[in-house]
Amino acid sequence: MGGVRTRMAESVELTGDEWTLASFAGAIHRGGVGLWAWSPGKRLAQLDSLCREFWGISEAMVGIDDLFARVSAADRATMMMDWMASATDPHPYSFDFRIGDGADARWISARGIGGEAGTVGEWVQAIFLDITDRKRAEESERLLIAELAHRVSNMFTVARALTNIVAREAESTASFAEDLSRRFHVLHEATTLATRSHGLEQGDVRLRDLAARILSPYLQGANIAVDIEDAAVAAPDRVDDYAMIFHELATNSAKYGALANGGSLNLVGRVVDHALTLDWTEGAAPSGTAKADGTGFGSRLLTQTIERSLAGQFQRTIDDAGLHFRMIVPIR
Repeated sequence: MGGVRTRMAESVELTGDEWTLASFAGAIHRGGVGLWAWSPGKRLAQLDSLCREFWGISEAMVGIDDLFARVSAADRATMMMDWMASATDPHPYSFDFRIGDGADARWISARGIGGEAGTVGEWVQAIFLDITDRKRAEESERLLIAELAHRVSNMFTVARALTNIVAREAESTASFAEDLSRRFHVLHEATTLATRSHGLEQGDVRLRDLAARILSPYLQGANIAVDIEDAAVAAPDRVDDYAMIFHELATNSAKYGALANGGSLNLVGRVVDHALTLDWTEGAAPSGTAKADGTGFGSRLLTQTIERSLAGQFQRTIDDAGLHFRMIVPIR
């Protein structure tokens, strides 16, 4: 059996063209690894074909300072110190940096062993590893976590404010629970839309979709037209604000306006000169419908949301023809 194993091992041994520097270089290049060496004394670097592609140069021999100049300005100082230390530090090293700036920058990890173990003659030998995909994935994950933390914080802030204000306005425990539950449901609807939009890598939420979701309970009993252009969108951290605005206007209309008894509502949104304009126009309320005095919780909520949170302004006009509400919000 021992002789059989020996013959089998010999039969698969790489020989000839299979066992060459070129074949192994091709294998490691396919793994995103480039070979390079540099001379601290001559301040020169030798780069293989993949390394030259990393750096965007055509010469196999290039000055170290020329390479340093191609490193992202944000990484250059630290990278230069790490690079120079790698010549004498007798330990394995790994340091990351970007070549170029902006979204197209390439992330590289320099790895090797310093001191005599990594030196042949006057040349320090090591590898460059392309880690761009991993770094971009890590950055996307960090942004997602930061966005999630920000949104959760915003939602708790809104929930706390709603709870306090609704509690002050509530006439009974039952009315407090019902009103608060309804408003939290609106926040849930807004969050669902924002999460779905983020999953589609769109980021922003179209206000037309958000308004349609908030107004959907009233479709059976009223004539509702929503005409908001695609450019009118809410950033993920502002979806809750617009949801509360639409909900408050719809609630007021259902109590005092056109939605109380089969009236008409037109909602129009346009983006002009870096500003979003939303016009909410209702026909006359049915006779006998109670009139809003404009001093309650809803009015305070609209003021706080539009003026403080969105840095915008609004006007509301009520007359015999109905209600016209206009808000103008700068696009950030």
